[in-house]
Amino acid sequence: MKKLFLTIALVSCSLSISAQSFSWGPKIGIAVPSIKVSDVQDVNSGAQALSLLEDVNGKVSGHIGVFARISLLGFYIQPELLVSSSKSEVGFNIPTDDFNLESVMGEVKLNKLDIPVLIGKRFFKVLRVNAGPVFTLPLNEDISFKNLTTNIEDVKTNYKSATIGAQIGAGLDLTFLTVDVRYELALQSLSEGISIGNAEFAADQRVNQFLIAIGVKF
Repeated sequence: MKKLFLTIALVSCSLSISAQSFSWGPKIGIAVPSIKVSDVQDVNSGAQALSLLEDVNGKVSGHIGVFARISLLGFYIQPELLVSSSKSEVGFNIPTDDFNLESVMGEVKLNKLDIPVLIGKRFFKVLRVNAGPVFTLPLNEDISFKNLTTNIEDVKTNYKSATIGAQIGAGLDLTFLTVDVRYELALQSLSEGISIGNAEFAADQRVNQFLIAIGVKF
């Protein structure tokens, strides 16, 4: 019985401490991505198909969501729920009906749900450092083409249902404002490959990015 009372007391104390050290709030930010696409191969023949993919350029994107911060034993845990939208320009050489290649610039828009779970340490009451995994779930995508003169079949990026990455960064707490600067490293390829018409290509597609965000802490 004494052990039961002691356990209840410890749990109650922990909950009380957590409640006193809990904060949350909305946040908004931007991301500067660096997209890497490599090892493009024809799935059917295994031959290199790099000539079909000319260039990939990421554009500055945004994200919005909420965060929570729980302090315990000198450290804190900060899970976040963020909806982000990213854009990238991809240059393709599309095979035409007369067996030539047409250079086409496409724009890929991807909306996704990002869930970082960070563990951090506070210094001097205002400075923070943190690191942890980030789980990404693609929501929807849209692909459009510029200067296209030839009718082609669908181009699909074949995004995975979920991927994992890692974030590391630092932040500042200024009264009710919180500012974060992070670097995100992709640990997995975003997609299973690229489909251009009936042709399928395996590709290692990763997005590493710098993130800057500001939030309001309650």
